[in-house]
Amino acid sequence: MNKQDLAKLGIEDEELVQKIIVLHGKDIERLKSELDAKAGEIEQLNNQLAEAGKAIEGFKEMDIDGIKKAAEEWKSKAEQAKLEADQKVQELKLEHALKDALVAAKAKNPKAVKALLEMDKIKFSEDGNSLEGLDEQLETIKQENDYLFDIPAPVEETEEEEEEPEPKIVARTENKGILGDAAVSAARKAAGLPYN
Repeated sequence: MNKQDLAKLGIEDEELVQKIIVLHGKDIERLKSELDAKAGEIEQLNNQLAEAGKAIEGFKEMDIDGIKKAAEEWKSKAEQAKLEADQKVQELKLEHALKDALVAAKAKNPKAVKALLEMDKIKFSEDGNSLEGLDEQLETIKQENDYLFDIPAPVEETEEEEEEPEPKIVARTENKGILGDAAVSAARKAAGLPYN
């Protein structure tokens, strides 16, 4: 999210834009660290799978039935771990996309709005670029809890607009001081300065 995205949403206050970008940056960094942690878990699982492959190779000279059983167990564990890791990554992606969608919908407190959502009815579309089931729920929440959203009030047009008074033009002065010449002369004399 950048300044142009926020401008498209109608947010043009520079200070507010900066705060949103900072918060968004913090969220991105947090999600990146979570994704990095999950990538580390996936790498660890891949290493375990490689070790399982080596163990299977070592079992060639052992009991065939024992080897098959051990291989199936390792394969099952690796597949289960990969499914769990993929599921966690999908959950993180959904969480991030949902937060972006709530900010775009001008939710004042995305956590409060999220609490009102039925999360089991929200999922990625087939193209993976949008969330299905979110818009309908947001419309209902906006109708029932409009105070949770920053929705601008409709502008009422008035027939007679108040006219601003025209500025007054002040004539040029002769750059004379406030005090008269006699007062200035007396002050110069008291200070021992020459007269001008």
